[in-house]
Amino acid sequence: MSQLKMEYRDLSEIPEVPVPEGYRVRHYREGDEAGLSRVFASGDLGMETPEQVREKLIEHPCFTPERLIVVERDGEIVATASAWVNETDPSKGYLHMVGVLDGHRGKRLGALVTAEALKYHRSKGFRAQQLNTDDFREAAIKLYLDFGFVPVCTDETHPGRWAVLADKLGRQGILDKAVVPCEES
Repeated sequence: MSQLKMEYRDLSEIPEVPVPEGYRVRHYREGDEAGLSRVFASGDLGMETPEQVREKLIEHPCFTPERLIVVERDGEIVATASAWVNETDPSKGYLHMVGVLDGHRGKRLGALVTAEALKYHRSKGFRAQQLNTDDFREAAIKLYLDFGFVPVCTDETHPGRWAVLADKLGRQGILDKAVVPCEES
């Protein structure tokens, strides 16, 4: 089943998300793989070892240290997101691998790394940002909708899946804002 797609249409308007006390934002540094793997494992994002992080993320052609945003507390990596370039539409940024470590959720760190990725792309001249996600990541989808991302329907299954999520999340009307019309057939 294809992933759901979303787009943030206007990078000139990015919500401010304050850094919670005791946390700090920075970019990737050599040796971060172990901390990143703990964040990814806690979010079931498919990279549970430092070796997998290096192979799938750090060695990816899209990777640069400044594109990997990290939030840490007391030297421990607790949240991350990647600000990549959309491979199918290089005029748009691509939000990738947003994760927050268990025990640090509920502090708006997902919103913080999302905002930092959007700001990075704006600074590089992008006007919009896209992402892919899975239906079961309801908390992430809620965050993205709250942030201003809208659905992009590129698969015949998307309208029905978005309708189910709209009901579950109490977000009737989200399909009305879709970039590509999400009309059920």
